[in-house]
Amino acid sequence: MVTFGTNRLAVETLLAGEVKLASPPEVFLRLCEILDDPAKTVYDAERVIEHDPGTAARLLRLVNSAFYGFPRQITSISRAIAMIGLKELRDLILATWVVERFSRLPNRLLDMRAFWRVSVRTGLLARALARRHAQAKSLQSVFVCGLLHEIGRLVIYAKIPELGRAAELLTKAEGIEEIEAERRIYGFDHYQLAAELARRWRLPEVFVATLRWHGSPGEAGSFARETALVTLASRLSLAEVFPAEAVGPTALLAFLHLPAACLPEALEEAEAQLDEVFRGLFRG
Repeated sequence: MVTFGTNRLAVETLLAGEVKLASPPEVFLRLCEILDDPAKTVYDAERVIEHDPGTAARLLRLVNSAFYGFPRQITSISRAIAMIGLKELRDLILATWVVERFSRLPNRLLDMRAFWRVSVRTGLLARALARRHAQAKSLQSVFVCGLLHEIGRLVIYAKIPELGRAAELLTKAEGIEEIEAERRIYGFDHYQLAAELARRWRLPEVFVATLRWHGSPGEAGSFARETALVTLASRLSLAEVFPAEAVGPTALLAFLHLPAACLPEALEEAEAQLDEVFRGLFRG
């Protein structure tokens, strides 16, 4: 549960109206139920996905992209489940839905394609770094965690663009961190806002935690590794676009027990996948 004390009403206001964004698609929620029910099987999941042809087509496009690099074409949902697992397939459904839904929000301050490109790069980097971690098998959700990590910013720019712009100006004028400027101006930051939205959507706790504690992985409890991976990937991804704002990764690498030598190959892996995965998410 994410709480905001005296700022709760302000958060309620921002998440009302057109940004309320009804819960994620039925297929995603059904798969969450199947994963939580020992009596259900992959055949139940297969039927749920195939009942939504658009979702099935998007999933197969991503599964057959450079994101996975399988040597042979995957032509069925049953084969996709066998190859990557139901949990990861569920997370990909969430990814495609969020990109589609949030790209429709009114926004005068952001180039949406540039925004999502940085977000996709962050997700790919988080995944590439996770693949080099000793606990890689338990870190499968980090791509989508990375993809979602800035969605609170979109809500702010859609609902209170003037205050969002004011926070940007305060950041530059006083040389403070963006989240400090946000908290001064509207009482909470965009990561807290996104975490509350994820909680309302009843997303798995890994998504709530990585959003709420972005930049502070030591506070994220059992999801500290995922939070650190997304935080590190975000900083590295922004450094690709804004080199002057790069933040040294040394502390996060130490937190994750990852060697600095893994960074160049992780960056190369993510960059090699970026264009194709980006197109896969945006081609509906």
